Amino acid sequence: MKVAVQLYTIRDKTSRDYVNALKVVSQVGYKGIEFAGHPFGTVSAEELKKLLGKLGLIPVSAHVGFKDLIEKPNNIIGYAMKLGLKYIVSEPNVREMKSLDDSLEAARSMNNIGKKIKDAGMLFGMHNHAIEFERKFEGRIVYDILVENTDPALVFFQPDVYWIKYAGYDPVEIINRLRGRCHLIHLKDIKDSKSKVFAELGRGIIDFKAIIEAGERAGADWYIFENDRPSVDSFESIKIALEYLRENFDVE
Repeated sequence: MKVAVQLYTIRDKTSRDYVNALKVVSQVGYKGIEFAGHPFGTVSAEELKKLLGKLGLIPVSAHVGFKDLIEKPNNIIGYAMKLGLKYIVSEPNVREMKSLDDSLEAARSMNNIGKKIKDAGMLFGMHNHAIEFERKFEGRIVYDILVENTDPALVFFQPDVYWIKYAGYDPVEIINRLRGRCHLIHLKDIKDSKSKVFAELGRGIIDFKAIIEAGERAGADWYIFENDRPSVDSFESIKIALEYLRENFDVE
């Protein structure tokens, strides 16, 4: 399995010195990275690509604002192309949705964005939080509405297993339903069903063996570790995660 790290996990480090932060990511042993904020779009794409090459890090994907993809898609797509990304990921603002029509409009926007990104040689995916499973219209959760009303050729889904579990759903079941549309998976642990706080990977209650097995069946390309709020230093958090994955799975 190919493992990357979501740089949001170490945002306290990238905000101060992204060059050193990326060096540490490489030294820890990660092969790939997923961007979220600085340095994506804030530094020269050419310089960033050169640095990643020097460090042996693969720029897999980037999380970007949904509104930005609608209002200035060429800027984001052009930058991503220069870096050599394979995936661009975003998420519509579900909290603003008031009706089924709103969710269907979001699905149309996702298809339009997906078409532009596919034309540029990349793939567009949607990341989730808990809200997509908590909000319903006409008895159906928004997540299902978006999955069913987007074109599989234009839109894939990046399940975040923590937020699915947080909302009371089974991540394995969701991944099983996304076969062929699940290129990236966010690996993130939860301490318990009561507190629902973040846990260091492998130290919570999520069954990652079942998650990885489902991911392989679904055709996952990369498994991306993320911890929104590490309980230890963020560099230590990414180290703990990779050690856990290497001890329990066949990590490339």
